[in-house]
Amino acid sequence: MASPGDLLFGLRTKLIIAFSLVALAALAIAGSTFVAVRRNDERKEALNRVIAASPAIYGDLAYLERFGGSGADYANFVKTDADQFDVRILLIERSSGVVALDSADRLTGQKLALPDQYDVVQPGPGRRPAYVSWRPEGGSPADDLILVSSVAGNARAPAQNDPYGVLLAVPRATIANAWRGLLPQAGIATAIALPIAVLLGILVANYISRPLQQLTLASQSMAEGVYDVEVSVDRRDEVGRLAQTFSVMARRVGETHAQMRALVANVSHDLKTPLTSILGFAQALRDGGAKGDEEARRVGAVIYEEATRLSARLNDLLYLAELESGQLILQRDEIDLSRLVGGALDRFRAGAETRGVDLTAELPAGITVNADGPRIERAVENLLDNARKYTPTGGEIHVRDYASNGRVCIEVKNSAPDVTADELPRLFERFYRRDRTRGNEHARAGTGLGLAIARELVEVHGGTLTAALHDEEIAFTISLPAAAELQPPKAKQASPET
Repeated sequence: MASPGDLLFGLRTKLIIAFSLVALAALAIAGSTFVAVRRNDERKEALNRVIAASPAIYGDLAYLERFGGSGADYANFVKTDADQFDVRILLIERSSGVVALDSADRLTGQKLALPDQYDVVQPGPGRRPAYVSWRPEGGSPADDLILVSSVAGNARAPAQNDPYGVLLAVPRATIANAWRGLLPQAGIATAIALPIAVLLGILVANYISRPLQQLTLASQSMAEGVYDVEVSVDRRDEVGRLAQTFSVMARRVGETHAQMRALVANVSHDLKTPLTSILGFAQALRDGGAKGDEEARRVGAVIYEEATRLSARLNDLLYLAELESGQLILQRDEIDLSRLVGGALDRFRAGAETRGVDLTAELPAGITVNADGPRIERAVENLLDNARKYTPTGGEIHVRDYASNGRVCIEVKNSAPDVTADELPRLFERFYRRDRTRGNEHARAGTGLGLAIARELVEVHGGTLTAALHDEEIAFTISLPAAAELQPPKAKQASPET
């Protein structure tokens, strides 16, 4: 398995290569477009260079014709002007179209077929073209040239006082290959742009891959059991949101792991005590330690009591696991809250009076809710059982239900002079029992799961269960939608405020 560094180095390298290839492709496209556009410009520039020299050449020719130059003068004119202006000059006999003189000494004596149609080289705005050009037909002596004349028909004019006409020639290969002169410029542009593109590619690749490297290292730490990881990425894009989500996930996984360890420790502790009692008294019975029927009955009663406590813990654990797994199926009916809560109160009244606790209720008729009656009833019983255990002798338990803003509420309030605000969030923790430090005999009979189960039962109905302190009284309030809908199972967040 490759290490994260190798994997991310590969990713970084691929990003750099990708950016470089994109830069090369962009340069190739831009260069090709530039060459295609400039090719026509270079062709025009080559012709324009010839045309720019033509006035002086035509002026020299007119001078010779005016003063009657000899053949040697004409030959000198062609040679001198061709060298001076770096252009090929053809001196044409107007009457026959035969090349009298060629500065390149290749077409002298050859007859050129002059076309009827010409290409405009440099049109004059609002007047006939000043210069025209054409390409001789293939197979003709000058088929490798582009010929330029001063005016249309110049070389075909009838022989009068001007026996010769001048054609300026541009090799077709010169124009066809004019774009090649742009290649060095394109090469220089590529040599400058490519290193810059690679540098930018490195910067962008690092910008993208650095958070991924942190995420990879953090995931490795989680795989090794270290959940206290934080991926710090100061970005608001998708990678930044991924890093933030990963950090939240790592924190919650760590909290869940810690809670699971605490759960195992609590379960082990709570199961160990009754099991130890059961094993000890069972051994006493086996070894004959119980003398007489009365002693045997006492030992049997202890074993039965401890087994009952053990069974209650296991049943509550299984029930809580069923709730959290989302496997609980609700059977909804229209429930009369006053009847449901009143029935639960009747079952707890005798036990409360035995402890000297005043149990009162305020249950107006006509308040209903669409819910699973037995499940809500169990949640209410868990709250009443918790209140009965922790209300001091001479205290009061008050129960009421009411409707408010489209919700129905059940409130169980009891005296709690020793509960602090800091302790409220822990009341819903599994296995949290205040009796561990207060020595409450009635509370020791509990499993420490009653409030956790009550909250799960309420939440699966789409409601909430909250606790609040006021004037040395603690109030647990169940709030349910009047027309509740079954809520999908939620991902449990491991926190003290479950």
